[in-house]
Amino acid sequence: MPTEFISVTFPNASTEIAPIPGAGIDPEFLVRYAKNLDDYGFNYTLVPYGSDSYDPFTIGATIAAVTKNVSVIIALRPNTLYPTVAAKALATLDQLSKGRVVVHFIAGGSDAEQAKEGDFLSKDERYGRLEDYIKILRRAWESDAPFDWDSKYYTFKGFTNKVRPTKGTIPVSVGGSSDEAYRIGGSLADIFGLWGEPLKETKEQIDRIYGEAEKAGRKDRPRIWVTFRPIIAETDELA
Repeated sequence: MPTEFISVTFPNASTEIAPIPGAGIDPEFLVRYAKNLDDYGFNYTLVPYGSDSYDPFTIGATIAAVTKNVSVIIALRPNTLYPTVAAKALATLDQLSKGRVVVHFIAGGSDAEQAKEGDFLSKDERYGRLEDYIKILRRAWESDAPFDWDSKYYTFKGFTNKVRPTKGTIPVSVGGSSDEAYRIGGSLADIFGLWGEPLKETKEQIDRIYGEAEKAGRKDRPRIWVTFRPIIAETDELA
């Protein structure tokens, strides 16, 4: 099984350990960091999203413009962008980067965080909306025929997408630890994101995801990416 490496990109040198109060975008830092990822062979970098964060599409476009190999993962909450608009925005960035875009969906785990941007759906409803969202994106990317949509979450008529991804589609990543997250990720996602946990618990989660993929009739399985926070020093004792 191949192993790939993913980083997180932030717009400045501020970190949880060494915060820089009031720090804004540092263009020189961002460009230098992105180029370092390319030079050191990272496969992906995630541009995170929160209600108080910078726009991930703009940050992602900057990364793509100064790199040649690293793929950009755009974190996206469905409540922040209508799916037909997102389909075009992601495909535009994919063309600019020559096929180096992935989208990571955040259904929304915190009611308070979602409410900051006007989203008052329940957690189950947020996952229902995400399911629609992914299906709409795939339809928009993979067919140039006009189509309608009429569901609890989205309604539109005659949408035609002429802005297509470089490779015909864009990989979709989903995360979460609820039953709905496993169901939607297992049935629809290309990649499922997990937090680093003990091996036993991690295996149980992966088995759940694969089980949902099988129930959905998939012949393939989602790839798995796992988030770790390594503590690095010159020796194990120092770390």
